[in-house]
Amino acid sequence: MDSAGKRATLRDALLTVAAAPHAACSWDPRVRPSGVLLGVLASDVRLAVRALRDFCAALDTEFLLPQPDAAGATLAAMSGPIYVKLNAAARTCRAAQYAGRERGVLVQLGACQVGHLPLGLFDEAMAAPAPQLQ
Repeated sequence: MDSAGKRATLRDALLTVAAAPHAACSWDPRVRPSGVLLGVLASDVRLAVRALRDFCAALDTEFLLPQPDAAGATLAAMSGPIYVKLNAAARTCRAAQYAGRERGVLVQLGACQVGHLPLGLFDEAMAAPAPQLQ
């Protein structure tokens, strides 16, 4: 199987798991607000916010624009590698500079986590317009 086929299989598997309740993980997709936690590790803020938006849409989770952890900072002014953390149940989304080398998306459904998934898993061609950072 080629890389595109592997990514399609990965996409389908994640959506299948996210759509079904799993008692062992305390996961039930019908519960609102959902227990989705997302961690996005990207080389820049635009890629991070794009991936966050796409994963939120795919997982039927409210997209929240990240707020910078640093006081007085703006999202648009952040440069370099970034880590975005979304907690759907708490309705919080934070962004911070990130010194690590890992890139990808960590997905936690209830108590079960998978990752690092590709940043562009749901929009590899970047066909959807980029979200506004303001």
